[in-house]
Amino acid sequence: MAATTLRQQVYAALPVGEDHRGAAWMAALVIGNVVLATAATLLQSVPELQPHIATNTSIALLLCGSIFFAELLLRFWTAPECDRLWRTFPVLGKCGAYLFSFHGVIDLLACVPLVFVLAGFASTGWLSLFGVIPLFKLSRYVTSLELVGAAIHNERHTLMALVLTLGLLLVVLSTCLFLIEREAQPAQFKSIPHTMWWGIVTLTTVGYGDMSPVTLTGRILGGMTMLIGIGMLAMPTGVIALGFANERRRRELLQNWKIVSGLPLFKGLDANWISEISGLLRSLIVPAHVIVITKGEFSTSLFFIVDGEVEIDLFPAPRRLKSGDFFGEAGLLQNKPRSATVTTVKPTRFLVLGLAEYQSLISRAPDLRQKLEETAAQRTRESR
Repeated sequence: MAATTLRQQVYAALPVGEDHRGAAWMAALVIGNVVLATAATLLQSVPELQPHIATNTSIALLLCGSIFFAELLLRFWTAPECDRLWRTFPVLGKCGAYLFSFHGVIDLLACVPLVFVLAGFASTGWLSLFGVIPLFKLSRYVTSLELVGAAIHNERHTLMALVLTLGLLLVVLSTCLFLIEREAQPAQFKSIPHTMWWGIVTLTTVGYGDMSPVTLTGRILGGMTMLIGIGMLAMPTGVIALGFANERRRRELLQNWKIVSGLPLFKGLDANWISEISGLLRSLIVPAHVIVITKGEFSTSLFFIVDGEVEIDLFPAPRRLKSGDFFGEAGLLQNKPRSATVTTVKPTRFLVLGLAEYQSLISRAPDLRQKLEETAAQRTRESR
């Protein structure tokens, strides 16, 4: 739905809002601002540069903070246009939900350096932490960061179990080494809490060497602890990698479901059928002026156009298909060679249904086969 009110238009221009030509400019402004604020914070921590760039960094932080503050006000004002905030925090209202959301807190903390500059304080020491917090704003524009966060959230129970196991091993192994080494090295291994530093360093295979066993039994235990640490650290990596792959696959299926449900060919099908079809499709992106299928070759796929445009070389005049159209059904239905060459007019994204998946689907969905036959017959008449 097109934006009508001023607030809707502003929301559409903000990144992660609706598609809007101003969103790209806004994203570039915010990302550039994040880079500038971070660079200024890092450079002002260098003692050799402080006398020369103190004024410049203050101006940069003042400018960045002003832009972040303006963005905060705009996002707070347009929060009622975001339905996701209402679903997440229904009690607080959308404006309050925005301020208590992850991105809302980051947007608020990003404005803190502006307060320091206006008050005449230098953002040094621990205050410089607020200068690098805006880096978390990049998660709005780098979808992979949000994807990793979602994967960790989905696998949080498994990860917590692994962390708990690692904690139990840390306490047990540190206690054992303390009992073994306390007489040989009383200054190093004063207590179990002191020895737990050795346990953390050894389980994570960092090995600083500031605390190490000297007895034979202690070294054997240390070697075993290293091997256990390698295995324990490998498991969370595998869990996160699997969660990342599953989350990416889930999002691809969800996106395909939305696309398939909007295609005219599949209108009228229930959600179960659409979900099954979505799982059978694979995505394909083809550049402009590339031949997708060639006349005379045998059919192996049915193509659905998600966005873009293709041209079918028909006689007496070529025909163009756009988003929502499909082609390749005639050859699959009749098991005949392709009757025309299809070329992309501009970069085009397809959803492709393979021959084996197509035959399995058609055998269980006679209504869908009937629609394809009607479309194929109509296109045959138009090409004559």
